[in-house]
This record gives sequence, structure tokens and C-alpha cells, in this order.
Amino acid sequence: MKRILIVDDEPELTDVVREYLGEHYDIVVANSGPAALSAYQQARPDVVFLDINMPGPSGIEVLKLLRRVDPTLPVIMVTVNTEVAVVQECLREGAFAYVPKPFDLKYMEHMAALAIQSAPAPPAAAS
Repeated sequence: MKRILIVDDEPELTDVVREYLGEHYDIVVANSGPAALSAYQQARPDVVFLDINMPGPSGIEVLKLLRRVDPTLPVIMVTVNTEVAVVQECLREGAFAYVPKPFDLKYMEHMAALAIQSAPAPPAAAS
């Protein structure tokens, strides 16, 4: 089963997403940037949904850190902020896409499937 990491500081939101996507994906939740980095190391998700506006390091800062660790990891930004400059910065920093809040859960599921399908295959192990 493919794994999704959901990073958001709103537990009500992560609970709804976990319940909706949990039937088809293994869901891991983190409520802050540092928790997201730790969860990434432990869970090795196939895709990340990352809130832009969080206390502590912003989602954009966490995106930059994740891209350094794994440039092939699809990261989908989640935000109430639909300003073009913010969206452009996310895409410039390597985000796969963004999902505006409030979001449509079916759209999130579609974006997760698309991101997983589009991700490059992991390199073959050396013999």
C-alpha cells in the first residue's frame, strides 16, 4: 500500500483526510515542520501533502528541506493562500502541485494518485 504523509497543524483537517484516504493509502500525519522531517525519515512516504502556513518553519521551508533530502519525492502544497507569488515560489522550489483550502477530498485523492504515478522509479540496487 502506498504511503502518504500529511503535514498540517490543524488536527481536525488531518483527521478528515486520514479517514477519507485511509481506505486506499497508509496515512502518516505530522503537525509541524520538524515532525514532518522526522516522519519522512521514519515512514518514507510516496507523496506528501504539506500545509504552507504552519508555526515554526513554514511549509515552504520544509519543502526546501525535503527536496534536499529527496528531490524525487512528490510534495503537494496545501494552502488557503492562493496568491500567485506564493504558488509560483512553491512550484519553483520543486512542489509537484498545490491544493487550495478548503479542498475537495476527491481532488486530493486524484492528486495523490497522479503524483505517485508520475514519481520516478527508485534506482535499482547495485549487485
